Amino acid sequence: MIREEVLEEAEIIRHSGEIPEVALWNSLYYLTTDEEGPRLTLSEAEARILKRAVVERYLTIIERDLTVENIGKSFYRGVNRAMVNWERLAGFARREGFSLEALRQIVLERFRNFLGEIVLNGLALDVSEEELSFWLKNKLAWPVKILC
Repeated sequence: MIREEVLEEAEIIRHSGEIPEVALWNSLYYLTTDEEGPRLTLSEAEARILKRAVVERYLTIIERDLTVENIGKSFYRGVNRAMVNWERLAGFARREGFSLEALRQIVLERFRNFLGEIVLNGLALDVSEEELSFWLKNKLAWPVKILC
């Protein structure tokens, strides 16, 4: 059984800032050590829920920056930031035992959809085609040429 305090902290992580791992460590401290916190001993399942919230937050951030409708809005950070956040997510997933392949497939699909919309709408990327192609091939193992 997952305790309510853990579920609340997972929700905080899911809505945290640009580096959800910081929110994870804050939550772990609050839940287990902080004198003002509940000072729990977390089960493996509870720790996993908190870590899963980090993965979910990274995916949300990546999706934000790979959504054409967000281009030009104040919260949009661009393709470069999506690439940086994939690197952060991949590192976290490796360290914490999440399936990197499953996450890679999710992010690849988001890139495919985003690039399709960019081409369809005649929009410009905020990163060079060469840089994006190199990154997708070497970091996400996408074996195809990206744009025409």
